[in-house]
Amino acid sequence: MASADLAFPPPENILGTMYRVSSPSSLANTTSKGRFPVCIVACMGLIVLGASPIVFSWHPAPTYVFFHEHPGWQMAGRVLLTVVIAGALLMTSRLDPEQGAGKAIRYCGFVLLAALLTDLHFHTVDIHKIPWQIDKYNQILLHTCTPPDQYRFLPQGTLWWMALGNGDFLFSYLAYRFLFTFLVCRFGYTFARLFLAPRDAVIVVLLYAAFYPLSTRYYNGNLLDPMSHAVMLAAFTCCQRRQFRQVFWLFVLGMFIKETMLLIVPCYYLMNSETFRLRDFGTLWRLALLAVAGLGVFLACRIPFHFNYDFNTLNGTNELMVYSNLGLARGQAQSVVSVFQRYLHPMLFIFMWLPLIVWRRKMLPHSLFWTALYLAAAFYLTNLCFGWNYESRNFVPALIFLLVCTMMIVNRLIEASAPGTSTAEP
Repeated sequence: MASADLAFPPPENILGTMYRVSSPSSLANTTSKGRFPVCIVACMGLIVLGASPIVFSWHPAPTYVFFHEHPGWQMAGRVLLTVVIAGALLMTSRLDPEQGAGKAIRYCGFVLLAALLTDLHFHTVDIHKIPWQIDKYNQILLHTCTPPDQYRFLPQGTLWWMALGNGDFLFSYLAYRFLFTFLVCRFGYTFARLFLAPRDAVIVVLLYAAFYPLSTRYYNGNLLDPMSHAVMLAAFTCCQRRQFRQVFWLFVLGMFIKETMLLIVPCYYLMNSETFRLRDFGTLWRLALLAVAGLGVFLACRIPFHFNYDFNTLNGTNELMVYSNLGLARGQAQSVVSVFQRYLHPMLFIFMWLPLIVWRRKMLPHSLFWTALYLAAAFYLTNLCFGWNYESRNFVPALIFLLVCTMMIVNRLIEASAPGTSTAEP
């Protein structure tokens, strides 16, 4: 694509203003049972807002020239975006049913953690990959991007609205990343709280942060990951609470972000397998509805963009990535990353947690144990076939689920070893 077609300026023009950027951000929640319309409205709104710039072929940066010529208005636009995001953060906290000073401290901690992770991402990834990110944004808005990124357009459509009011790609991009990184922390904590005390749930979030640098080590800064991870974690929470309407709309939203959301369909049954009967037709109809809706969204995101129902237009490759991921000679594409790294990342993010979980499975609810095994296998196999195994960012939702299971087992082992308590059998 010629530089004249780019809505935002050549990368070198943006790199000159890199260190004058700051941000904050947020969204809605899926907590208490009586507030489910907030989650549903948020999902619908994000789908409509994110899809409309792509569907209607709007210019990638319609306000760039105006704000470039009027820096005072651009600063006002940045302030407005910051205020809107701060308001969304406040709304998210108000939807949390937990009360007390600990809640305020925790949310301040999540804000700080999200800011630190965004800054880390900026200095380790963005500062080197801004040209790629600008090109990808413009290509998706102009419908010239290659598969599969052209089909995963909702993050770019969301960023379009954030940049509309200030014409600053970099500021809006960092605000976007802060927002959804915060939501990953927020929904990761919410899910962990279903099974753990507040302190242990915070530890799960901190462990996610510890793995974050490695998860973003080998990629170009794709926009979809934090949004996709936040939606998946919110869906886990709603699956556990048997809130099907929320699960349905989170699932539809997730399918607009990335087709990996299909992996969540069995979780609605698995996470409630102790109460759902095998032939519960109501549950089977719900799972079928999720599958049909997922297929519908899958095709709706692809057919308008020359989807030919072949492997190349599905994933942008000519075959499954199994051989390449295993470092075998037959692999169609050999990466500069060593074979050791391709095995190390799945081991750290998924497989090293499984021995303890399997060994002490009786310390977990039956449903949580089988869901953990399913997610570990599903996330690994899909990445093995369709991605690079060293791109461990794809494993993050499964990692958080496995961390919750591990924390539950560790807590029960500590309780069992306390004085006056009999040792639990495996």
